[in-house]
Amino acid sequence: MELHDRRDVLDVRSAIVSNSTFDDVNMSNTRFHNVNLSVSTILRANLSNAKVEDANLSNAHFTNVNMSNVKIENAEVAGMMINGISLGDLLKAYETAKTAGGN
Repeated sequence: MELHDRRDVLDVRSAIVSNSTFDDVNMSNTRFHNVNLSVSTILRANLSNAKVEDANLSNAHFTNVNMSNVKIENAEVAGMMINGISLGDLLKAYETAKTAGGN
């Protein structure tokens, strides 16, 4: 199925659309629930104000992304790296500095 130069609202349920391509598509205000996006590639995407909840991001790789004002809560972060530095190590250093009276 091909949709080119169309403005439609799609209601897709219990479907397999693996190996599909979305290029130059406005999917703002779209809801994804119980979806498998493993091994997907997202390029030049605007995910501002997006909400990701109950997601498995293990082995995900983020490159050249703006993560300003991102909030991460109740997350398992074992093995997470930021610019080559272990997040666990960063949190330990923060707690040590905080205990020692640092900011």
